[in-house]
Amino acid sequence: MGTNPDVNGRGARIFLIIVAAAMTTAAVVFVLRPPQFRWVSPSTDARGLAARIARHPTDWESASALSEVVLDSRLENRIAIWHSAYEHAALLAPERSDPANGFARAAFFHWNELSAKDRQDALNAFAPLLRNESLFARMAKPLFELTGDLSLLRHAHPPTRYAIAIVMELAAANGFFDDYRNLRAEMERRLNDDFKTQQHTATPAELIVRFPDPPYYSNAEPMIAGLLEELHRRPLDDNPGRVAVIDAIVDYALRHGLGPLDGLEVITRKPDAASMDTRIKLARKLGLSNLVFQLETASNDPRRPQSADSDWQGLCDKDICHRAWRTIEAGHGVSLSIETKQTDNVPAYVELYLDDVLLAEGEVGDRRDFVLPVGNRGMHRVEVVLVNPMTRNRTDRRIHVASITTL
Repeated sequence: MGTNPDVNGRGARIFLIIVAAAMTTAAVVFVLRPPQFRWVSPSTDARGLAARIARHPTDWESASALSEVVLDSRLENRIAIWHSAYEHAALLAPERSDPANGFARAAFFHWNELSAKDRQDALNAFAPLLRNESLFARMAKPLFELTGDLSLLRHAHPPTRYAIAIVMELAAANGFFDDYRNLRAEMERRLNDDFKTQQHTATPAELIVRFPDPPYYSNAEPMIAGLLEELHRRPLDDNPGRVAVIDAIVDYALRHGLGPLDGLEVITRKPDAASMDTRIKLARKLGLSNLVFQLETASNDPRRPQSADSDWQGLCDKDICHRAWRTIEAGHGVSLSIETKQTDNVPAYVELYLDDVLLAEGEVGDRRDFVLPVGNRGMHRVEVVLVNPMTRNRTDRRIHVASITTL
């Protein structure tokens, strides 16, 4: 007897539908009621977790959970159990972060109940986890507020500029100025190392995108010179989309005679790549006379004789809330008297630059005088940077230049 193809095909389809339904049902059952060989999320009951570990001594996840919740219990030996459960979990799963995470998290919620040694044990366990930049970004400030220990963050932070900047801000805002200066040096090394790593491999646009944010001082000059040399070899061919960086690089290069600048030529032809002032200055430096004329005409601000910028720029009303600069003619030195207008119990800390070189720094107190030596008579750019512009309560800190005189 012959077979009917339609009947066979219909039967195959029915079979496949049944198999698919069975697989779907099995998947749902697996999720709702997992088999015993699969780890079951432990409860938050310390006694129940201890009983489970007694039955399953290799269950490191339950041991981790026990170390996290046992301090919430009323067990008389809960601190000893907290230690033992963590040590057991860490021994069974040395490559996993869960044991240390649970152990430390329990400590953070019961900080005032623990001895100095217990606290240090928790921090020692947690410190390696801070090498994760995302975790560090979330935990750095809460950890400092809990412990007041900046040294932990200094030694445990990931070696990235973002992480270093977090610790620098905490150090400055809280008056750890020695730490701030050390971190500033660390940041300088990190920035230079990062730039050297990508200088010859990143695209020209990527070099601009990854370049540190301004302002730029003399410690950034090797990077700026290296960038301009690399762009001379491989010119930028499009708008990198970082106006502030381009403006600051061109400004620094023109004021300090760095070059070549031909690798930035495309900036003169891209309206949104830099400010109009930067595009005009760059085009003039590159000898693009016709383009200079077009840009000046389009800006409705024809070129005028440039006068010395002798007024303070960057002020908040009459005070400095971040940084301010001006030019002044001097022969031997510049003397500044700076006074504090608004702060908390942490003093304002300032850096003073002459022609972009850091020449003085320190705490201001109520009022303090600074002297910046000048190497040659002429016009000099003076800049005052308020290193800790925010108080610990996130309010503005302000200082005021009471006087500036030449020597």
